[in-house]
Amino acid sequence: MATYDRDLQAAVDATSVAHDAGTAEDLESYLRQQLAEREIETNDDAWLTYVVEQIRADPNYMIDREPEDFEKRHRR
Repeated sequence: MATYDRDLQAAVDATSVAHDAGTAEDLESYLRQQLAEREIETNDDAWLTYVVEQIRADPNYMIDREPEDFEKRHRR
């Protein structure tokens, strides 16, 4: 089983919770905001779209890949 950055997963989890609660209309923007709060920036729009689709399909979605431009400096 692969492991991915915990801050990435936390941002995805927060977005999933907001989706379930109905408090976020634009999930891509919400996910971007959650990433920014964790000091993660990405220009990988395909990754953002993919993650949002996965969240809509499975509220317990665990990331299975990182954004293409994700830098190792974010790892802890």
